[in-house]
Amino acid sequence: MIRKTIFSLLLASFCVIIPYTAYSQDDESKILFTSIGDDLKSGDAAVFSKWFAEDMEVDVLGNAGVCSRSQARQLMKNFYERYTPKSFSIVHTSGSLPMRYCIGNMIAGGERFRVTLFVKSQRETHHLQQIRIEKD
Repeated sequence: MIRKTIFSLLLASFCVIIPYTAYSQDDESKILFTSIGDDLKSGDAAVFSKWFAEDMEVDVLGNAGVCSRSQARQLMKNFYERYTPKSFSIVHTSGSLPMRYCIGNMIAGGERFRVTLFVKSQRETHHLQQIRIEKD
């Protein structure tokens, strides 16, 4: 009898804790990608590059490759010179620690772009491992 009661209590605890944990991770991802998106739409490559990993994959309008933080910053600077960002909205977030990703829409220079961001999180640090910007 006691075993059944303990088992029931444990089962009920898991049913309460697991959705809460998933919700908090999703909420944390939303906050993280909102911050990154705000810096992306700032139009300032130096501000946005604070999220960059030392080496990362960048694909800006088909110009793709693995590059250093400074090379990625230059690619973003070139993009911003041609397309001034007006807005960025998150469409989808997913993944689990340490890797998460976000798909968003950005309006820049009067055109619409699909932006995919991959972030690696370690403890309290978050770095973009990959950014892809494509015309929508």
